Amino acid sequence: MTIKSDLRKETIFTIDGEDSKDFDDAVSIGILENGNFLLGIHIADVSHYVKQGSAMDAEAFARGTSVYLLDQVIPMLPRELSNDLCSLKPGEDRLTLSVDIEIDRQGNTVGHEIYESVICSKARLVYDDVSDMLEEIAPEERVLSGKGLIVGNYEEIENALFTMGDLAAILRANKENRGSVDFDIEETNIILDESGAPVSVSARDRRTANRLIEEFMLTANEVIAEHFRWLEAPFIYRVHERPDSDKIERLKIFLRSFGITLRSSSDKLHPKTLSGMLAEVKGSPYENVINTVTLRSMQKAYYSTSCDGHFGLALDHYCHFTSPIRRYPDLTIHRIIKSVISDGPTSKNFKRFETLVQPAAEQSSAAERKAVDAEREVEKLKKAEYMTAHVGEIFDGIISGITGFGFFVELQNTIEGLVSIEELFDDYYEYIPDMYMLQGTRTGKQYKLGDRVMVIVESVDMDRREINFCLT
Repeated sequence: MTIKSDLRKETIFTIDGEDSKDFDDAVSIGILENGNFLLGIHIADVSHYVKQGSAMDAEAFARGTSVYLLDQVIPMLPRELSNDLCSLKPGEDRLTLSVDIEIDRQGNTVGHEIYESVICSKARLVYDDVSDMLEEIAPEERVLSGKGLIVGNYEEIENALFTMGDLAAILRANKENRGSVDFDIEETNIILDESGAPVSVSARDRRTANRLIEEFMLTANEVIAEHFRWLEAPFIYRVHERPDSDKIERLKIFLRSFGITLRSSSDKLHPKTLSGMLAEVKGSPYENVINTVTLRSMQKAYYSTSCDGHFGLALDHYCHFTSPIRRYPDLTIHRIIKSVISDGPTSKNFKRFETLVQPAAEQSSAAERKAVDAEREVEKLKKAEYMTAHVGEIFDGIISGITGFGFFVELQNTIEGLVSIEELFDDYYEYIPDMYMLQGTRTGKQYKLGDRVMVIVESVDMDRREINFCLT
């Protein structure tokens, strides 16, 4: 590994959400003489400011992660760092850790270089703007609308974006070929007014630019993990274990209710089997239900000092390197990388980190679970609050869950509510768990996962964050 410090003249920029405040990853692209791509990933060097063993480091360790509660953020680091000194703002010199990755036209990584750098971002681009540009066909409509901020050469940025679009498509096809499981679960976009009241709830799009950045960050994380695995350095990996065979058996039963056969033994399931099944149901009315139930059958990913692979991504090596502003494992990894850059992969150097990586992995895994729970609870609260203004209204939905006490219905805006079995007045319904359905004992009428139904919002229980529906 070498040090290439000054990249300030290069066409490097960020692509984030319109409301983002902390920009910790920037990208660049080039074409080499052999026709291969040279992808540059440039990550904010938070470790330069947050020294190991400092009071700030202790607080970051305790928090483990930033928590995003809709319009509120509980940052892992002081905002003076996350939103300013470490944020890769356009037109501002910033310290970074960079990895240049050479990728051939089949999407294979054929070389890489990791080094410390300083950049000056040429633009702060927005997902929707970039997606609009890359998804448009008419050349005259391929423009950035100006929601972001451009301080560099527009034409160079535009050319880079189209080259990135080409590379992202190749990486995505490569990922699909190896069997990476893409749980295309609809995320929720909740808009709040100035008082914090929800005024809009809708499904959030994962558009071209979002997927582009995802592909690039996944590639960087894999390259970094594999590099340090072969160095046998103390490290923090992101691990996703093979799913439990009992859960896969239950998933098979569930899928059979949709006429889908999962052709694999439950204890030797390959991710490509799942990805193929999810591709088959893409675009169907029950796509989101199957995605959700399949995701619930998976193990939860966690941080570990052992490189045990990532089942969902179908990767042998994976870590989190790209977000040191908001994740403590990334910050720890940056320290290890910089130590190896400066002093080499020596046993003396590695001993400094041997006692640190395990506590960091355990603490960060626990903090992540708490953050996810908090974010879900706030989302449920705001969804319930939003529906208080829609009591008595009729909505179209799909049955997303079946229980002995009724069934859950998910609306097109991702809000979910319960139709109690007590509200089904036309028959006495029995719960048949193996078939994931309720069936009337007299009429034989069935309510199954994926069925479309029309519901009325009957009531909202704000204390329990529950929404109650009844059928029209």
